Amino acid sequence: MDDFINYLSAHPVALVIIAAAALLLIYFVFKKMLKLVLIAGLVIIVVGLFALYGYYHYSGEPEKFPQTVREVVEKIGDQRERVVEAGKDVIEKVGESIKEKRRPLKDE
Repeated sequence: MDDFINYLSAHPVALVIIAAAALLLIYFVFKKMLKLVLIAGLVIIVVGLFALYGYYHYSGEPEKFPQTVREVVEKIGDQRERVVEAGKDVIEKVGESIKEKRRPLKDE
């Protein structure tokens, strides 16, 4: 260790280069850590705001639930059956058309 210190004392350019490299390393490490802390803080703040909004908005009783949302849920429930029936009809028609296209191939 004494040899290294003596070398740096005898060669100040090497000392400056090593000091500059150490300062750059420290700078970049702190820069990355600062970005990480800022991003983590921002994420925590946003999640906290969403949690507070959700608690404030939905903490009421079901009777206080917005009437428009209830209407939409009921409307979707009514239309669900029609969509299922339409889907079944489409599946049957596609199955029939596939069977019709296969018949001539079997006859040959």
